[in-house]
Amino acid sequence: MKKLFLCLTAALLATACTTQPAALTHQELLTLAKGHDLVAVFPDGHIETYNGRGLGPLITHLQKGNLKDAQMYDKVTGRASALLLAYGGAKSLHTGMLSQEAVPILEKYHISYTYDKQVPYILNRSKTGSCPMESLARHLNDAQTAYPVLKQGYENLISTGYTGQ
Repeated sequence: MKKLFLCLTAALLATACTTQPAALTHQELLTLAKGHDLVAVFPDGHIETYNGRGLGPLITHLQKGNLKDAQMYDKVTGRASALLLAYGGAKSLHTGMLSQEAVPILEKYHISYTYDKQVPYILNRSKTGSCPMESLARHLNDAQTAYPVLKQGYENLISTGYTGQ
């Protein structure tokens, strides 16, 4: 009997140790996101936060690893960001601002999403037209082929000293 009890206890402890943490609630994700431009919450409970404008935080993360099944917060999500989230394997997204151009990508890759505000497209920094990365992504539909195009486009933009005009 004692041996059976020890075996059952060990089995229960092993199960308890291997269960995944519960996903954050929407409110917990928003609280965690305060002061950050990008937050990734991974299924194992690991959390990464980034700050920076444009696609920089996403590209920085994707150069180090993926977003497999991560809950994401992104301050502004356009079509380019949606393609990068899909490329990384994100599971869900909450964003402060979502472009209508991002919606078909999120839906194609089964990334559940919520947003505070939806806009037709993401503006450039001077608010005189479309964001150049949004324009670059406009005709991209496949996340795997989009990643190198967007990464190179972002690097080119940064190297030219882009100021938003």
